Amino acid sequence: MSYRTLLPALLWWGLSLWLLLKPAGEPSALPHFDKIGHFALFAVQAGLLGWGWRRAGLPHAVCAAWLACALWAGVSEGLQAWLTADRAAEWLDALADVLGASLALAGLGRFVAPAGKAV
Repeated sequence: MSYRTLLPALLWWGLSLWLLLKPAGEPSALPHFDKIGHFALFAVQAGLLGWGWRRAGLPHAVCAAWLACALWAGVSEGLQAWLTADRAAEWLDALADVLGASLALAGLGRFVAPAGKAV
């Protein structure tokens, strides 16, 4: 497996770790606006991870990427509650995370071929 295909996903994961654990900013005037951020953050993460694993030839790359993102959604919410003073774990955030990952991975197979194959 080429680790170069995973570099974008790892860099994005580092950015998401920082964004999810940094002190909270001012709340948005729009209720639940942060859910859009969670959705987008995990959609990109899932897309990059699924793309990297699929290009590397990992069997069941889309399922593996979804499971990794679902696990990270739960872990990140726990870390927010445990490691930050002004954030809390919210099940709606985790739901937005998983929905973002699901949507991104639903179409991945249409656009990214496994290693050595054409779309």
